[in-house]
Amino acid sequence: MKTVKPFSPLLFFWISTIMVAAILLISVHLVVSAYDRDDLTSYARHILARGVEVADESQNIVSKVNNIKPESCSNGFLDEIRYLAFTSVFVSDIGYTQEHALKCTAMRGRLPEPVAMSAPDSVTRYGQRIWTLFSGIVDPRISADMMESENVLIFPTPAAFRDIYVPYDGFGAVLSNHRRDHIFRVFGETDGLVKDVTNVTDIKWLHQARFSECSNKYDICVMARNTKIGILSLSETAISFVILMSLIAGGVFSFSVAQFISNNRSLQNKLKIAIRRDDIKVNFQPFVDISTGKVVGYEALARWKQNNGDFISPDVFIKLAESTHQIKNLTRSVVARTLREMAPVLRGNKSLFVSINVTTSDVIDPEFKILLEEEVDKGGIGREQVVLEITERSTADHEMLKNSLVRLREYGYRVALDDFGTGYSNLDYLSKLSFDFIKVDKIFTDSIGTQSVSFSMLKMMLEMLDQTRAAVIVEGIEQQHQADFLLNSCSTIIGQGWLYGKPMESKKIIIQH
Repeated sequence: MKTVKPFSPLLFFWISTIMVAAILLISVHLVVSAYDRDDLTSYARHILARGVEVADESQNIVSKVNNIKPESCSNGFLDEIRYLAFTSVFVSDIGYTQEHALKCTAMRGRLPEPVAMSAPDSVTRYGQRIWTLFSGIVDPRISADMMESENVLIFPTPAAFRDIYVPYDGFGAVLSNHRRDHIFRVFGETDGLVKDVTNVTDIKWLHQARFSECSNKYDICVMARNTKIGILSLSETAISFVILMSLIAGGVFSFSVAQFISNNRSLQNKLKIAIRRDDIKVNFQPFVDISTGKVVGYEALARWKQNNGDFISPDVFIKLAESTHQIKNLTRSVVARTLREMAPVLRGNKSLFVSINVTTSDVIDPEFKILLEEEVDKGGIGREQVVLEITERSTADHEMLKNSLVRLREYGYRVALDDFGTGYSNLDYLSKLSFDFIKVDKIFTDSIGTQSVSFSMLKMMLEMLDQTRAAVIVEGIEQQHQADFLLNSCSTIIGQGWLYGKPMESKKIIIQH
């Protein structure tokens, strides 16, 4: 059977670099595209707003012309419409029609003969008749857009949209009616624009920005498109720079990941070797009866010092052992070393005990009980002198854990609940499981003397735990005022912390005892 060869580090590096660079390029493209779409929206709405301004002014002129009192096309009438044309912004001329024939304009005056109007290019939903680039009414050399409403003919100035320029290559816009079958104005690149904007199912949106919006007041709509968005809108130099920086960032990321994996695997292998060689040492921190100052026991704390002299934090190597399925071997190594080193002290003082942190998987494992029995018998230690600490954050089945703890306690071992108050189970643990010791976490000790919620919780926990049969151990006592408060709050408190002693090697404890 052939085995699958793992990726080489170099292949992993290049694949990871390319993937990260691609993700960064896509991210840059999406960010720049968002700005480009905002620019297109602003551009299109500016065009639509101008179209509405032209329509507003045209409609206002129509209303004013129809309110002129002198007879249509009379001298007084012409004076009025010339004034309106002169004072308007977007209208170059104003005419008057009757029976679809032009009779006069502000610029030309009365025409010798009425000029018949041809059929309009479009009729708006509001009844206005529209002609685009109509020529030959007065002068065959002049072509103009026209709008007729209520016998008033409006000639919008060709300069009405002249100040609206195309900001970038790829921009295009069309000003049309609602049906999109008549174009009033075009701006920039408009080939296929109407089709692109109306077709929302194609995939061009990946590299195009599109926008459309209609006026609620007039038969005017704008459709806009930008065919160069995102990275495609940048210059060749900018595109090259973005690609280069993405590759560099991808390379740095890939190298960092590779180093992390390498270091983690290296540390994992070192931990495996250290457990196998029994290089995990154990220090012991005393438990002290606060009321008497007498040492009543010790907690075993695993320590790992590498060959180069560097210490690895327990938070690091214990979590590593758990994630790499080495915690079982680590626990057995620590238990064996603890009982071996503390045997002389425990034999010499039967009132002392040693506390060892174990996992719930150890507690329910029959092989662990066998190991425990062997080591206790080797050291000549009383089983009541061994305390097994389990964490409250355990997710083990309570019934299975309860049965295992009952059997261990029947053999004479004692059990402690560690980190009380920090886990999810809280009172549920106390209601279903029996403990000889309950350890209050350091975070509550640190809150003593403050106005924090943790301090309020601590007072309630101490009052509650004082009613149980379990001895209370408070971790992390470093200052005298903390010890004084605890002593006044509970009849029997066992303290642990630097105020009473730092972790030490077993040979120092042997000398003291």
